Formats: sequence, C-alpha cells, structure tokens
Amino acid sequence: MNDYLKCYKVKIHALSPIYIGSGEKIGKKEYIYMPWKQRVIIPSIEKMYQDICGKGLENEFVNYMLDNTSKGSSLGQWLGKHGFRESDFEKWKKYELDGGEAFLSSTAGPKEIEAFIKNAYGLPYVPGSSIKGMIRTALISYEIKNKPDEYENVKDIIWKKSGERAKRTGCLKTEMEQLEKQVLYTLKRDEKKLGNAVNDNLSGLHIGDSEVIDLKQLTLSQKIDYTLECKEKELPLLRECIIPGTDIEFEVSIDSTVCPYDMKDIINVLNSFQEDCYQYFYSRFRRGTKEKNVVWLGGGCGFLSKTVIYPMFGKDAVKVVDNIYRNTLGSSYVKHKHTRDLSLKLSPHVCKCTRYQGKLYDMGMGRIEYQKM
Repeated sequence: MNDYLKCYKVKIHALSPIYIGSGEKIGKKEYIYMPWKQRVIIPSIEKMYQDICGKGLENEFVNYMLDNTSKGSSLGQWLGKHGFRESDFEKWKKYELDGGEAFLSSTAGPKEIEAFIKNAYGLPYVPGSSIKGMIRTALISYEIKNKPDEYENVKDIIWKKSGERAKRTGCLKTEMEQLEKQVLYTLKRDEKKLGNAVNDNLSGLHIGDSEVIDLKQLTLSQKIDYTLECKEKELPLLRECIIPGTDIEFEVSIDSTVCPYDMKDIINVLNSFQEDCYQYFYSRFRRGTKEKNVVWLGGGCGFLSKTVIYPMFGKDAVKVVDNIYRNTLGSSYVKHKHTRDLSLKLSPHVCKCTRYQGKLYDMGMGRIEYQKM
C-alpha cells in the first residue's frame, strides 16, 4: 500500500438513539401498532390493499384513508374492526419495529413517522456523507478557535448579518460558505478560482457508508423538548432510530498528500467540539457528558451540533443565535418563547431528548474509536 494513503476501521458506538433521516415519512395510517406487543408493523400497502379488496372493503378503506379528523382510529384499529388479525399483519409485513416509549403517553394517538435511511434492500445504514459532515463542522470550529485572528473579518460579517431579516433556509448561507472555503479550500489546485471544490483539502478524506444495520436495532423515538426546569414536553413526532448499544462500523481512508489531518487529528478535533457542546449547552441542563471521544450524529440533536456559532463566538454566541431566531422565525419566535433566551443566556433554551426503555436520552450521542488497517 502507498505510504501516503492511510486506511482505518472506525466504529461509532451509539450511546443514545441516533436518527439519520431518509426524507421519507410514514403516515399515521400507513403502519400498524400492536399494543399487546408494543410493536409496530410497516406493511406492504399493495399486499394489504389486495386483501382488503378481497373482503369487498375497498370503498370503506378509501373513505377511512381520506378522513383527516384528528380523532380518527389508527390503521390497526380499523383493520381489527373489519376482522383482520395479527396473522394477516404478518403476511403484509415489510419490517417490524419496537414501539419504544412512543405510545405510552395517556394522550398518545397516531403520529407520523420519519423514516431512517435504508439501502436498496430495505436495510438501515449510515451514509459516509453524514459522518463526514459531522467531522467537517468540527474541523471548521477547531480551526476558528485556534486561529481566531485569521477569521476575524468573516466573524464580523456573520455578527452583522445575523441581525438582518432572512429566510430560515438562506440565513447566513453565503457567509458560512465563505467561511468554509477560507478554512478548508487550501490546496491551490485552481489558483484563479479559489472557491473551486478541487481546492478543498477534505477531498482527500474518504469515508465509506457504514455496514448495514439489522432492522431489529431500530426503535421508534418520540421527540421530547427538555427544559432548564427539568420538564419534558412530548411532541407529536416519531423517528425511526437505532437503539443505544448499536455499533456503526465504516472505513476511512486519508490521502495525506491532499488532506492535512490524520485520524488522531480528527479525534482531537471532535473532542474539542464536544467540549464546546458541553460547556455552552448540555451542562446548563445537567445533561450531556464530559467524556472524551463523544460525537453528536444525525438529526434531532439540535442547533448546536450542526453549526460553528458557539465555537466561533463563545459566550457571545447567545446574542448571535437569538438574532438568527428573531429574524427567521417570524411569529414562532414569540410562540416558542425565544424571548427568554437572552435573559437565560442560553439559545436555544431546550435540549432535544427522547426516551428508550424508561430512560431519558440526549439525541444522537455516540462514542467513536478507530484502528489502523
């Protein structure tokens, strides 16, 4: 093997439920909840509909599906009412999920499910792009913290722009892209156009998709907002998540002629980012951890894990984040009580959590380790 190419086997051990979304949503009437087993079946709609038609119930089923009243029966209840049983559900099953804590609330009703990403064979996996995005954010944060003078100009621009009205999807997009290029586009392969992707030094960091994950490792996790007062607010949103204890295994190769970081550097960078997450956010809720080699991966972790605002601005970041919310959320700024953020010296002011087997977890926490191949 060429000396310049370094290859590693890497593992992220899930310490809490982790969600990587596919963009697919499973509607309230597209899954069957079996309360006697605390299990959820995701059926083949085609197979199920064929048997429904076989009983001459197609018109009733269409009317049920078109009924959007919030107090309507679940799909399992409708099927049971019309004589279908668990043996039928098993015939239609694409896969089955642990219902987790998602249906234990006294106010629980049918909820939409956000699906975990799966391959062509219907098996969950974690894309390398998701892991690389996590590392990329941490690397940018690390470079800014260690060379603050080099990025003072773009920092001033971000501070100013955060106070201007903007669409939520476009807020600071240009400024963050400029920052990313300033930090990482260092190769000078195209000196005429420094923003060309060929100048990105992370083009030498190759992260493969993870090995497939057994469907038995999936559970349904309900979104929970956890407050500074230690109160939990359950929200009507479910996600397919991999359960704590699952190993996400993948390979990393680094071309050292292109990428200036090795795996030891990457772990140090991730630890620096974790320290910021704990110092500026999780410690305020008495949550998170001070442990080393902890990463925050996937959706539902919250604002802090996806941005460089706190590493860049430190204690002044609260004002910048408050500006972002104030100028992008419209009426939701007041509705979601962001008016409290400045006085609390914390923004956002809720921690994103979920429950699994009776325990409250922070979303998206894992422990990373590696070995050279």
